[in-house]
Amino acid sequence: MHGIELTKRPADWEILQQENGSATVTLEGKFQVIKDAIDVGVASARPIIRVVREDDNFTIIPWHEAAKVQYSSAYAGTFETTVTIPEGGLYRIDTSLETKSTLPNVTWLYRGDCVLHLGVGDLFIIAGQSNSSGYSRDFCPDPPHLCVHLFRNRNQWDLATHPMNESTGADGKANAEWGTPGTSPYLSFGKVYYQETNRPVGLIQTSLGGSPMKRWNPIGGDLYANMIDQIRLTHGKYAGVLWYQGCSDTDPESSANYYENFKFLVEALRKELGYEIPFFTMQLNRQIGGINDACWGMVRDAQRRAALMLPKVYLLTTTNLALSDGIHNSAMSNLVLGERLARQALYRLCGKDAFEPPYLKQVGVLTGEEKEIEHIDGDWLKLTYGNIKNCLQMYSTLPEKSGFTLSDAQGEIRVLETKTNRSNYNHLMIKVDRLPDKEVLISYLWEADPQGIPIVDEVTFLPAVSLYQARYLIQ
Repeated sequence: MHGIELTKRPADWEILQQENGSATVTLEGKFQVIKDAIDVGVASARPIIRVVREDDNFTIIPWHEAAKVQYSSAYAGTFETTVTIPEGGLYRIDTSLETKSTLPNVTWLYRGDCVLHLGVGDLFIIAGQSNSSGYSRDFCPDPPHLCVHLFRNRNQWDLATHPMNESTGADGKANAEWGTPGTSPYLSFGKVYYQETNRPVGLIQTSLGGSPMKRWNPIGGDLYANMIDQIRLTHGKYAGVLWYQGCSDTDPESSANYYENFKFLVEALRKELGYEIPFFTMQLNRQIGGINDACWGMVRDAQRRAALMLPKVYLLTTTNLALSDGIHNSAMSNLVLGERLARQALYRLCGKDAFEPPYLKQVGVLTGEEKEIEHIDGDWLKLTYGNIKNCLQMYSTLPEKSGFTLSDAQGEIRVLETKTNRSNYNHLMIKVDRLPDKEVLISYLWEADPQGIPIVDEVTFLPAVSLYQARYLIQ
C-alpha cells in the first residue's frame, strides 16, 4: 500500500481520558511513495499529520511532520510521533505522505490512514450487578449520542447504545450475561455529563447481573480480575467508577461483612491504578416481596457508612425510583438515575452545583463509628439533616408512612407523628410514645421493600439516605 499505513493508533470511537484539558496519543506507521511518482521523479517524502473536528471539518491541529522518521530508502520508511489533542471532539486524525517531485513546484499529498470519531473527555468504569448492567425490560426515550461511547464486551470501542452489557463476541468473559439485558442508567448519565462539560464520555462495562461481592474480591474474584483486564485494554486514567451492587449480599453473612469487603475493593483498585479514583455508588432500591429485611438494612447502612468514612466515595439514593419487575429499576427510573448520577459527578469532579442526598448530619466520630447528637423538645425528637438546599419535603405525616423505626435498651419506641417546617429547613421532628434512654437506635427505609414514603430535598428531590440501627446519643 502506498502513502501512510498506521501500525499503532487509537481505535475508532475511542475516548481518551483528558488530564488538565488534553490527552496525548502515540502514532506509529510506515510509508511508501507510489510507483508512478517514483517513475516521474521524487525529490523528498515525509509523513504528515493533522487533527480535524468532525462536525465541521475545522482544523484543530494543522498538518505537521511526524517525529522520529526512519528512512529505509528515499521513498519508504517508518515513523513514531505523539500528538497532544485538546479536550472535546469528536475528532478525526488524518495522515498523509507529502511528496515533492523533481519537477519544479509539484507536490502531492498521498493517502494516509485515518482515526475516526475520537474524543478527549472522561472515562468511567461501570461495575456492580444487574441494575448496573441494566435489566429494565420496559422502554422510554433514551437515544444514543455521538459523544457517548462504549467499550463493548467484544473489546471494541463503539457508539454507546442499550443494552450496554450485551455479550456478542464475549465468550469466556467473566461479565458475559447469561440472559438478555435491558436498559441501564449510564447512557443518560453520559449525555447529561457531556452536555454540561462538552467532554465526550467513555464507558467501560464490567458489571454482571446477580454478582455477589465475593466475585469482586481483589483476591481471587473473577469479576475484579476481568475489570482490571478491561482497564488495561482501555489504557489510561479514569474519572471514576460507577458502582451499583449489593442485592446479592443480603444474606446474614455477606451483609455483616459488606462494609469491609467494599472497603477492600476500593483500596485495592486504587493501589492498582496508583491514584485515588472516585467511586460513585448507589444505595439499594428495593425488592418486592424480598426477605431478610435486616440484611437489606445492613447493606444499605454499610453503603451509607462507606460514603461517610472513605475518601472520594459518594452515594446516591434510589428509594423513590419505580421498578420494571420485582427488583430492577424501570427504564424511566434509569433515565432519572443517570441524570442524578451525572449531576453528582459534575459537582464532585467539575465543581458544578452541589447535588447530594439528604443525610442525618454527622457531628462527631466516636470509637470509629459516626454518631450524631439528637435533640429533645418535649416528646419530640429533633433530627438534623445535611445536604439541604432549601428545606426537607415530606409527602405524609402519617406515622406508618414515615419509614422510621426507633428503639433503645427498653425496646421499640413507637413513632406517633412526623413533621417538617420551612423555618427549620434542615430539621425533621418525630413525636414518640416515650422518650428514649441516653442512646437510641434509628433505622430509616431499611427493609427489603420499604413501605415508607421517602422524604426529599425540595430542590434536588433526592430522597434521604437510608440507615439501619444507627446509634445516636441524646442531648
